[in-house]
Amino acid sequence: MKTLITKRLILRDLKLDDANDLFSYAKKPNIGPMAGWSPHKSLKESLKILKLLIREQEVWAMTTIKDDILIGTIGLHIRNFENAVKNRREIGYVLDDKYWGQGLTVEAVMRVLAYGFINLELDEIIVGHMTSNEQSKRVIQKCQFTYTHTEKRDDYNTKQVDVLIYHMTKEDYKELILNDNIKTKI
Repeated sequence: MKTLITKRLILRDLKLDDANDLFSYAKKPNIGPMAGWSPHKSLKESLKILKLLIREQEVWAMTTIKDDILIGTIGLHIRNFENAVKNRREIGYVLDDKYWGQGLTVEAVMRVLAYGFINLELDEIIVGHMTSNEQSKRVIQKCQFTYTHTEKRDDYNTKQVDVLIYHMTKEDYKELILNDNIKTKI
């Protein structure tokens, strides 16, 4: 994957050396469940998931510019056949709670939007959050996505939860650039 750089972050390929950092935040009870996945139970589990993410090549490691420690991930996922046909991808992200409230996820999302619309020439990018995930909702609002609908998805317990879905089209993104709303966030 192409390395992406923002003011404070480097979005780079995941590597096996990230396993300890991944486990460090993925084991926390307040991280995974907010994104619909179970907290990691062992370093071995984190390593297995890391290998899968590396193989799929849809997820970047989020690290700060000052060091190369994994603090989260951000992905641009095809997810299903309909998305592939419609030239659409879905952003997903997770950030260690030690870094919450600093605008880092907004910064990463804005950079991935630029990559998706400019480099990949996508027509649409979608994102969603469970109704209980207020942090993710704020990121989505700050990035100026537009709400489209609510859908049911299975969480890690295979329990049906409501996920609010938002989107941004290539035209919406061009409008953001014209209004210079994006440059201050990357």
